[in-house]
Amino acid sequence: MFIKILKKAVPVPQLKDYDNFLFVGPHPDDIEVGCGATVAVLTAMGKKVSFVVVTDGGVGSVNPDIAESQLVEIRRKECMESAKILGVSDVTFLNFKDGNGYDANDVTRALAECIVRLKPDVVLCPDYTVPSETHPDHINVGKCCTDAMFYAEWRRITDRMGIEGNWPVKVIAYYYTHRPNTYVNVKKTFETKFKAIGCHRSQFTDADINSFRTYFRLRGIRFGLRCGKRNCEGFCALSPTHRHCFPEASEF
Repeated sequence: MFIKILKKAVPVPQLKDYDNFLFVGPHPDDIEVGCGATVAVLTAMGKKVSFVVVTDGGVGSVNPDIAESQLVEIRRKECMESAKILGVSDVTFLNFKDGNGYDANDVTRALAECIVRLKPDVVLCPDYTVPSETHPDHINVGKCCTDAMFYAEWRRITDRMGIEGNWPVKVIAYYYTHRPNTYVNVKKTFETKFKAIGCHRSQFTDADINSFRTYFRLRGIRFGLRCGKRNCEGFCALSPTHRHCFPEASEF
């Protein structure tokens, strides 16, 4: 009962209520896999959507013999093709080395700079608190993005970081999350997500994509049962009030 009262007093943000979105991906395919159908929903509504891809994707491939420099170029091209399918033309590549080949402080600063430049209402990134997540880049980028969002709000901090200006983000929303509290109906864009994922042929075989389709359809139904829709993507969305000294928000 107490949590229900708190949720009414400090409601969970609904993503469609905002206009400017920044999606942050650890690798060139993560945004599409994690929430590509939601991206397609937002762009179809005329929302402003930007992508920032943190690492160059030079480690993993279905072809183990491909050179790293060649893979980086292929993955960048795949990312641009998939972004176009989802309705996104604004893509920033930060080009940090895939596979934890970076200093987290450098990633945090670069993401804070992107936030100040792009001025998003909502920043979306991987949930770095997922107990089963073992990929260092997913964990690191989720944490770095969370820190960057906080730092970007405060002018004295951005001055210290050598960033011109500051920007208060209204909502941070985590994808790849085990604790969704808000949902987007993606029935109409579900297949668009898989057209976008299908661009990433350096990463996924047809069997992989079919397996993803089954998993995300079942997951979408599960989320849909929670929110009264047929097929949904779920996020853990937090407003400024939820994000600081409000531990009950973890139970929302």
